[in-house]
Amino acid sequence: MSSPRFPSARWQPDRRDFLKASAASLFGLMAGCSGVSSSAAPRVGLRFGLLTDFHYADAPPSGTRYYRESLDKVREAVAKLRDERVEFLGLLGDIKDMAPAVNGQREPDTKTLGYLTDIEAEIRRFSGPTYHVLGNHDMDNLSKAQVLASITNTGITPNRSFYAFSRGGVRFITLDACYLEDGRDYDHGNFDYRNTWVPPAQLVWLRAELAAAREPVIVFAHQRLDAAGDPFIKNSAEVRAALEASGKVLAAFHGHDHPGAHALVNGIHYYTLKAVVEGSGEANNSYAVAEVHPDLNITITGYRRAVSLEMAATVASRAV
Repeated sequence: MSSPRFPSARWQPDRRDFLKASAASLFGLMAGCSGVSSSAAPRVGLRFGLLTDFHYADAPPSGTRYYRESLDKVREAVAKLRDERVEFLGLLGDIKDMAPAVNGQREPDTKTLGYLTDIEAEIRRFSGPTYHVLGNHDMDNLSKAQVLASITNTGITPNRSFYAFSRGGVRFITLDACYLEDGRDYDHGNFDYRNTWVPPAQLVWLRAELAAAREPVIVFAHQRLDAAGDPFIKNSAEVRAALEASGKVLAAFHGHDHPGAHALVNGIHYYTLKAVVEGSGEANNSYAVAEVHPDLNITITGYRRAVSLEMAATVASRAV
């Protein structure tokens, strides 16, 4: 099992989707050998936008992170994705950050909440459905309840940090790995970014969602699932086992690991999107359009620094 980084990639302005799969390919042709019947499953086909790791804050640059610039970068990305007429936006976490402590004093949470309010206002310019994943920095000076009350997950109960929804013949499952090993929530900075877990109760929910799914599945998470180590969910192997056992999962999309990556593990694609916050200037933005074709191939069209990729349906995923 490997977790390669992306090779360097050059952005081409206003690139369109490429290597389109035939629109005549029907999901029903592939469903006969599985538990998902062609009569029950809607035809697959949709395009959605992806962004991650804005880390927006009124804070000076630190290393390669340019916190203040994320507001303009998100404004550009949302405008482009709106023009591309994607069906929804998937926000993969860490949409805000916080200013450094001064004389040992952290900024008040009301100020941190203001960053979240400002960046969410830019996201709402999309004027369409939005779905958030909680990232660790979203709770660096806030509670999950404060974050969830300030974001919009279209059609989802407001206090839900993990949830599922269907769009375009695909079932999307959004995970929350911002828990300590003992099951406590990340809350006002009481976490280590390397200590990240999907707790047992959420695993039970995940297995039930996968069992009930009548459509192919895509998973959203903030931290990576495709291997082990610091950028990865600690019990990622247990989560992957559930995904693999279902026979329904096409891909998982993450943020968190800012350089980005792609891995194919046991028939499931794992794509980590590059972070918005990294680097100064509009050329250092990062966002993407994902298109799920009727034949279950997935095309990623990257903008600015985001990497474009063709993720071919595998033998495992074609058996959905």
